[in-house]
Amino acid sequence: MDQDQLIDLGLYASYILLIVATVAAIVMNLVNSFGNPKSLVKSGIGIVVLGLIFFIGYSMAPAEIDLVSQKAFEANKIDPSAASTLTTYRLIGGAMTTTLVLLVVAVVGLVYSSIARVVR
Repeated sequence: MDQDQLIDLGLYASYILLIVATVAAIVMNLVNSFGNPKSLVKSGIGIVVLGLIFFIGYSMAPAEIDLVSQKAFEANKIDPSAASTLTTYRLIGGAMTTTLVLLVVAVVGLVYSSIARVVR
């Protein structure tokens, strides 16, 4: 085997292990949650809240591609007038807004917990 084949083999093995670890993490959490249904309800509420935040971010994303983005798409040989381009543009905008909201919530939570520890 040459160097490229070994690298390919290592990449495929890492992909398989990543998939196995992801499936195991999800399945084990579900198995543990069935023993405690209250935690399953809390997880469901969390997923709904994340979906709601994403939907709000997607709704706020621009419905039209601006001139700068249009030139960038054309420079990369992507048709800016295609429906899939606009959908992808809006999905990315929604994901970025969701990430920003979650980052702000995390920072506020860290600051709050630090202040709460000092006050106690």
